[in-house]
Amino acid sequence: MIIAAYAGTGKTTLANMHPDKYVDFVLMPYKYELDEDGDCGEAGKANPDNFQRPDWPHNYIAAIQSAMHESKHVLIPTDYLTLVHLRLKNIPYVLSYPEREAREVYRRRYLERGNNENFIDIFAEHWDNWMDMFEQDTYGRHVVLCSDEFLSDVTDRIEGVDI
Repeated sequence: MIIAAYAGTGKTTLANMHPDKYVDFVLMPYKYELDEDGDCGEAGKANPDNFQRPDWPHNYIAAIQSAMHESKHVLIPTDYLTLVHLRLKNIPYVLSYPEREAREVYRRRYLERGNNENFIDIFAEHWDNWMDMFEQDTYGRHVVLCSDEFLSDVTDRIEGVDI
């Protein structure tokens, strides 16, 4: 099962809590040319200096398809282009995102985990646009998180979704 979850919902935490069941399928090494360790951390996300890989997003979709064949749930970000390609390939996903009223809760989460201003601008300042997009998504199955919830709080709801 693919679970596309919004930034700050706890994908990494859930995967670390249950590594036998979930894999955090980080987008950054597939989308951008990164340094030798393949990760630039929270502070490097949405950095305008990141150089996009020429094989993006096809490399990420292919890697997701490979990971789907394992017995784990694949946690991915709610990247628009990724979701479009999953739909085009008829690959089902569960879409998890916060309730619309949680904007300030998520802004605090981003600050606390060290995201840069560009990231906060994209994910918090354009909040309503993201929520509109998710609410209009008729392909994915939806699991909406209350402002105080993380993915780890709703695994029964996620795993119970029929896709």
